[in-house]
Amino acid sequence: MPSFSSHKFSVAVLMSGLAIYGQAQEVDSRWQLRVTDLSRRVRVEATVRFLGKAATESCISGKWKRVVVEAQTVRDEKFFPLAERLAYELENSELTLGRTTVCDDYLFLSGKSKGPMIQGTYKGVSIGTSQKLGYFSLTKMP
Repeated sequence: MPSFSSHKFSVAVLMSGLAIYGQAQEVDSRWQLRVTDLSRRVRVEATVRFLGKAATESCISGKWKRVVVEAQTVRDEKFFPLAERLAYELENSELTLGRTTVCDDYLFLSGKSKGPMIQGTYKGVSIGTSQKLGYFSLTKMP
């Protein structure tokens, strides 16, 4: 029979996962996106909005939802394509955001929440390969 303290721990772990999940998938939440190259030079900076609408045109399986770019201050389409359809998914408390419509040439930002910020890596992914291209951060806007 589990002890009361192990039950409290399980509830705490579940709640922390739900907090991250709720924060990243809050419909119509706005975030400041910054994508850097491996030298930490800013290549993309934009305001994005997470929508609850399903991204049905994805080439990769999962529960992808739409991300809309509202404004751009730094743009490098060859590095990270803000003009293409972007989608996000949250699985096991990890957010993945990127291009899912070009089959076997995915560009993904993947990271975990650290307070009001999500940080992680930017990778190019194809069948059997993954190449680290840089880093990213998302900061929740009021």
